[in-house]
Amino acid sequence: MASGRLALPEDFSLGLTLLCGQCFRWEGPDERGWFSGVAGGAFWRLRQEGDWLDWECGQERTRDQSASDWISHYLGLGEDLSAWVKAYGTHPVLEKPLQVLRGLRLIRQEPWECVVSYMFAQGLSVKVIRGALRKFCEGHGTPIESAPGYFAFPEAPRLAGLSAALLKPFTNNYQARADRIIRAARAVEAKVISLEHLKTIDCDEARSALMGLDGIGPKIADCILLFSLDHVSAFPVDRWVLRAMKRHFRSVKLLGAGEEAPTPSQYHQIVRKARRELGERCGLASEYLFLYLRLLEDAKLRQELGPYLGPGLPPLGHESSPGRKRAPHKTRVR
Repeated sequence: MASGRLALPEDFSLGLTLLCGQCFRWEGPDERGWFSGVAGGAFWRLRQEGDWLDWECGQERTRDQSASDWISHYLGLGEDLSAWVKAYGTHPVLEKPLQVLRGLRLIRQEPWECVVSYMFAQGLSVKVIRGALRKFCEGHGTPIESAPGYFAFPEAPRLAGLSAALLKPFTNNYQARADRIIRAARAVEAKVISLEHLKTIDCDEARSALMGLDGIGPKIADCILLFSLDHVSAFPVDRWVLRAMKRHFRSVKLLGAGEEAPTPSQYHQIVRKARRELGERCGLASEYLFLYLRLLEDAKLRQELGPYLGPGLPPLGHESSPGRKRAPHKTRVR
């Protein structure tokens, strides 16, 4: 077991970063503050103590890097976001989210895992997604020798040979979803699409390439681009972000987008508006908006994230979007 301690950048919250809903294979914290999970094919334990990150890894090296370097890159510890936070700290859209969610960061997930996770995730709650991916990895992933009971994420070649019937039980019994994941695996294995190449091209071009995979629309494509392919201007527009954009920008409200999702044309207009108003890191802004809007309505999420939240969160339901009251609902992923 390798272990170490890393200095954290200014304004970093491990709890918010791991629990905000951008990734699904972390558990915790336990009574001593440790989170545990699998990333990069290795088992990890992470704990924040003030301005320091304590880490433990089941192996000395991860993906041909030292464990220390790998986890630093994964958590974006080398990024200085202080100028961005300062620039938008009084912005009418981001002032309250930045105050309440101080220290929320984007994780650099592995692209293939991110693709499959978000294909799993569509329309499901975070809790259901975590459980489904755990069983999926137990059924098809490689056991991690240093951590009995934990499994690496199945690579594309492993999934490409499966049938949809074998995968269906892990996808909440969605046959079509299972079939799409297998076809995506075959496309990646056959090099029809190179996920690593998508890091090097324009964000909108990369979105179009991902949407060439059956079952991936613009929102899921932007999640993949933002959380695993270094495209910080990708702006996933789910119902939470759509609600925030409608509230703050009259031009978005006038687009006439529905409550749940915009049309493709409306989606692209909203993304362009976000880039103009929220800057080149509008993708990070979207994660703040996504989580903040959820916290306004979700009592269980408030309880879960309570130890990590800053001041200024209004009472439950106090700042809900204008309009009729909504019936209670389960929190779904982006």
